[in-house]
Amino acid sequence: MSTPSPDKRAAQLQDLRFRLLLSPVMGWVVPAVSGLVDHRRHSWAGLAASYAYFSVLAFVVWEGNRRLYYKLSRREDWLERPWYRAALLMTVIVVFTIPVSILLLVTWQRATGDPGVRPYAVATAVVGIVAIAAVITNVYETVFLVRGWESARLRSARAESARLTAELERLSREVDPHFLFNNLHALQHLVERMDARALPFLEALSDTYRYVLASRDKPLVPLEEELDALARHYTLASTRYGGCVDVRIDVTLEQARGLFVPPVSLGELLQNALKHNVVNAEQPLMFVVKLERDALMVSNHVRQRVQPAASTGVGLTNLGERVRLAVGRPMTWKIDEGRFIVTVPLAIR
Repeated sequence: MSTPSPDKRAAQLQDLRFRLLLSPVMGWVVPAVSGLVDHRRHSWAGLAASYAYFSVLAFVVWEGNRRLYYKLSRREDWLERPWYRAALLMTVIVVFTIPVSILLLVTWQRATGDPGVRPYAVATAVVGIVAIAAVITNVYETVFLVRGWESARLRSARAESARLTAELERLSREVDPHFLFNNLHALQHLVERMDARALPFLEALSDTYRYVLASRDKPLVPLEEELDALARHYTLASTRYGGCVDVRIDVTLEQARGLFVPPVSLGELLQNALKHNVVNAEQPLMFVVKLERDALMVSNHVRQRVQPAASTGVGLTNLGERVRLAVGRPMTWKIDEGRFIVTVPLAIR
């Protein structure tokens, strides 16, 4: 005997208690309504035995229909081939329900000698049994159609979640290599000149990449951690550009508590500003981070370079997609009154 698959076992309703409770009810209602039992012909013990027999009959018919139902074709046939499905259900009634009901009822009549109080009592009882079987079958169909619909929705949601997770992981690994090359080149110059800033620069660079590696599998990090990471980026940028970079963070630790942002977001925005703007003593870069409700407003002056900087094409598009996937709201950017303004939505927990 083959073992049903886990999916098929899970699909079957665990309704034994329900059937045990309802079978005696049907075993009393059907004979009473059809006039199958002449109470004058039986003792109290005989009546109790008869109705117990009808309860067993109801359970047997129900169980048989149930087992045959599970062997029918897919539940989707009601939607794909409704007439075929209806024909199968009618076949079960004709082949199993009616013959078994007649056999068991006639057996009871011959054993008790009770012809009933109405003509065609057996036929009426069989019609009642068939009607109840049809109703129960429709209930099963409805339950399984709803279950199938919910299961399809759940599978779709899980597939979409897996897709988004994979997409987020891919985007988080697209780190601009120019950031590393430029900082290593700056470190080389500091070491060659035996500049005292070499050690703090190296520490900031190693801490920055340690943070990148530690947080790359996280869709979100606390805003406090991201602000600390931005401070390290500021150390690197200030050293590279000879103090011509000013980073202003107008967010207190109290305000940042409970807010979350995709990792390395602010560092990427600072590097993007440095990459695309002129930065020198006459035109220093002012990079400002403010908190407005549930979003960060990050801005800098626009002083575009004559020669575009080398770019991997990742930049804002990558970050915007990471923010959308992790937070569920889009990141936006615009130029307003000579300032490049980026709005980064935050997650609240």
